[in-house]
Amino acid sequence: MSKVCVLSQRVPYPPNKGEKLRTYHQIEFLNRLGYEVEVFSLIETAEDKKNAEALAKHLGNSVNSYQLGSKFTRYASALLQGLPISVGAFYSKALQHVIDEKLKEGKDALLLTASSLSYYIFSSPYYNNTHCRLFMDFMDVDSDKWAQYADSSSFLMRYVYQRESKGIKKLEAKTNQRFDECFLIAREEAQLFNSSVDSSKAITVLGNGLDFDAFYPAKTQPCAATISTGPHFLFTGVMDYKPNVDAVLWFVKNCWPLIREKAPNAKFTVGGMNPVEEIKALSDRDGIDVTGFVDDILPYFHQAHAFVAPFRLARGVQNKVLQAAACKLPIITTSMGAEGISFANADSMWIVDDVDSFVAACVESIENFELSQHKAQRSYQALVSEYSWEQQLSPLKVAMARI
Repeated sequence: MSKVCVLSQRVPYPPNKGEKLRTYHQIEFLNRLGYEVEVFSLIETAEDKKNAEALAKHLGNSVNSYQLGSKFTRYASALLQGLPISVGAFYSKALQHVIDEKLKEGKDALLLTASSLSYYIFSSPYYNNTHCRLFMDFMDVDSDKWAQYADSSSFLMRYVYQRESKGIKKLEAKTNQRFDECFLIAREEAQLFNSSVDSSKAITVLGNGLDFDAFYPAKTQPCAATISTGPHFLFTGVMDYKPNVDAVLWFVKNCWPLIREKAPNAKFTVGGMNPVEEIKALSDRDGIDVTGFVDDILPYFHQAHAFVAPFRLARGVQNKVLQAAACKLPIITTSMGAEGISFANADSMWIVDDVDSFVAACVESIENFELSQHKAQRSYQALVSEYSWEQQLSPLKVAMARI
């Protein structure tokens, strides 16, 4: 059986955030199918190196790591060459030499896990004549994400993000045209890609699943009396990631004071690593706790009565919303936070976009226990029936069967 070489911007271990989680489970899935999987990742720190070693030990795969140079050098090089900064941010000459050899040999399948990584393929002298099968997991439409950032930024950063969006869009289109198959995380992402980036070839939807051994309902479910006396809202995520930061700041500024007027004992926990200073400062506000890194996020899900996902900037499927559903938490989300989730509807969660509606939904989750539990149960049942990794990754099995 053929070897599959997986290229990732970062070591996909530990699987504790979006792209790492997705790539980790893809590797694990390909292992179960019997493929020989070799991993190639970029690293910046000693901790990254340790994570690469831990991944190799945990899954038994060959994991190759390549040290990146200074950020200034990488970013400056990209700018001078007219390339997207994302390309320069994850470019290594050492890895380029390895990819060149792979393409020259033409024996293996290559699965790339970010649009910027396709530069390794297109810049190789062996690209045009290779017999390697090429697959791209875009995950999300990155060019649209950068465009969203531009729309919400000041003049200087707006220019930077617009430049990035245009450069990545060209790379996305070329990749879709030249690679054997490309994947996106949800149908909505595929529709957006075909309408705004490239329509020359259909995109395959490759969803995210959930590890039900890691996220599950609390043994003791909350009761109406407990919630009414101590309502507890939760948000989780990497807290230096712009969409997460924006979501929490918007919620605290616009919604939290109004919620506290209705429920003075309400608490809000922001759980996740690397909180920026603006997020850390929220812990000075009444009822708000900012955890920073925690070894295990599950207890925070079990302590909460509801999960909020107030996204205004986002692309793809929010794993945190799936995790909340697995823990049987009622979910209050914006349309953007619900994007790509098949069971997202008014019967399974509150989907609201303006301040007044978001506040009203949060208050209703406190005051209407039966409705909250109904929505949580509907989400949980749909998740369990549709969102195992085995089910969501089945298109990858079909694609790899062609190599």
